[in-house]
Amino acid sequence: MKLKSMKLALVALAAASMMFAGCAKKEVVETSSSSSASTSAVAAPAPAKPAESSVYFAFDSSALDASAQATLDAYAEWLKATGTNVTVEGNCDERGSREYNLALGQRRADSVRDYLVSHGVAAGQIGTVSYGEEKPVCTASGEACWAQNRRADIK
Repeated sequence: MKLKSMKLALVALAAASMMFAGCAKKEVVETSSSSSASTSAVAAPAPAKPAESSVYFAFDSSALDASAQATLDAYAEWLKATGTNVTVEGNCDERGSREYNLALGQRRADSVRDYLVSHGVAAGQIGTVSYGEEKPVCTASGEACWAQNRRADIK
């Protein structure tokens, strides 16, 4: 008889344990308002990195023309979305002294940085450097070649 009452007590204890464990679970019911809130909180994918990473300048100038601004507008959106750090490299053609071209290359790099910052990019994301005439993409002489070297590259 004693064995039978112990079995009965164990069965009752197991049943009570299962009952309390079952009470601990709560079913979560999603309402339409919570699902729309979570859907709107999902961030849009970052824009693609712009294909063009160079802007070009007129002779002896660091002013950005409309084409350069359009390129930099796309870069600004990408930089703001991704938080990527970049370096703007200022370059010049071979005309002018080494010192003058280094200074002009720096003005070009600074011009690009200032434009990006004015369009919401954090200044800390952008470094600048001038290479003057030291990194030409075209080594021939003449206006068509010089125009390719008067640039700022975003790296």
